[in-house]
Amino acid sequence: MTGSKILLKAGTNEVELLELYLDEGIGDKLKRGSFGINVAKVKKIIKESDLKNFSGHRSGKLNAGGGGDSANPLVLGMFEFMGTVTPLIDLSGWLRMDQVRGENRMVLVTEFNDLVCAFLVSGVNRIHRISWSELESLQGSMAGFAEGTIIGTVKLTDPDRIMQILDFEQALDDINPSGDSSIVAEVEEAEEKTYTAICADDSRSMRNLVKNSLERGGFEVEAYANGLELWAALEKISSMVEKTGRPVTDFVQLVVSDIEMPGMDGHAVTRRIKENPYLRDLTVYLFSSLITEDLLHKGVSVGADRQYSKPQIASLVKQARLDVESS
Repeated sequence: MTGSKILLKAGTNEVELLELYLDEGIGDKLKRGSFGINVAKVKKIIKESDLKNFSGHRSGKLNAGGGGDSANPLVLGMFEFMGTVTPLIDLSGWLRMDQVRGENRMVLVTEFNDLVCAFLVSGVNRIHRISWSELESLQGSMAGFAEGTIIGTVKLTDPDRIMQILDFEQALDDINPSGDSSIVAEVEEAEEKTYTAICADDSRSMRNLVKNSLERGGFEVEAYANGLELWAALEKISSMVEKTGRPVTDFVQLVVSDIEMPGMDGHAVTRRIKENPYLRDLTVYLFSSLITEDLLHKGVSVGADRQYSKPQIASLVKQARLDVESS
């Protein structure tokens, strides 16, 4: 499979997820965990045995003199993909599971946040087209326990199983924890917080990046973990606008929303905002780890004012101040 183009209409709240699995144990003690990733983030699936010019140890033990980052045990090594040196990451290790097992292990080559990297898995199953409303956010103590690893779960049948949707952005942040700090530091710091914004992202690392960057740029920020929570907050603002007759910008000036989120995706949220007579004057930015040409067109079709990816966060904040000041 190479670079899937998702043929989904914007605002339908649907997504295509690739189901992968990780095996632990052997024989009667074999356990298989089912996990999911957005198909749009997957460039290619390769058999481990077909990796070109691999440097490191597929066993998971790094060669200190090899191509892997010996300081980080999650990086198993490096290999060549389309002429580029690509790191191979131990997905099981990041999840604190036993070493990936299986004679026919697979490698998922991914691209998001303008980074190409690969994850070692036991295998892949199939692609599932689901509604984001089918993706259940973690609740209660489980939310605190798994946040930063799992963004939600989907119940699958035939056979019955739970597919856990992983926070791959957080995985990369855990491998390079200083990365986001340097990105936030690029944002021009404001002397005081003058404006108000609300944001939503199911990835903890991405949510914190947006919140911290906007706050540095002079915004008071309320952050939410999914689209349903974001829309609930917007409905309260809509009610206040209706009751007071004041413009919506008296209450909030900016919405920054991820695209793929449990409950309701960013396209669906944006469409609702622009169709709501009390909210439609809000400035809405879509911010995602993946902004393809197809997604750009979808964002425009639902009325998003601007669209950005992670490396553009400083530009997002700078433009946000300009848009808010001119509105």
